[in-house]
Amino acid sequence: MTITTETSTAALSPAAAEALARLERALLPLDVIRAVTRYEVAALRYDELAARPAASLSSAEFDAIRLSQETMTQAFAVLATAGQTSLLAPLEVATSYRYAAAHCRELAEAADFDGCLAAQDEMRMCRCQLEAAGRLDLIGGAA
Repeated sequence: MTITTETSTAALSPAAAEALARLERALLPLDVIRAVTRYEVAALRYDELAARPAASLSSAEFDAIRLSQETMTQAFAVLATAGQTSLLAPLEVATSYRYAAAHCRELAEAADFDGCLAAQDEMRMCRCQLEAAGRLDLIGGAA
């Protein structure tokens, strides 16, 4: 007589994935949670400023770029020490999403609709990855 056990490999619903991600983040050490948050905020500020032409930036904004880079370096060091650098993967996907969205806007303005469709495909792929990770909050989605 053989006993078999079946394991379900069905994907979690978006709500379940989000709840699981929140639970996993809640169980992390406080210094790791703070490092992820600091890294995410600094990276968003850096991306915002780096996307603008350098000639349009004030000296305070150049300082903000430098401070953002320093903050990301410090936070990454904390995560590396804790062996938790994988927690930054959703942020990388969110950055790809934002770049694809900006590229799509540029292509639409240039009437390159085929190119825009390719950028939208990239955005959909990123959104699916963030939804699976429960991190739609990184692109302004449901948190």
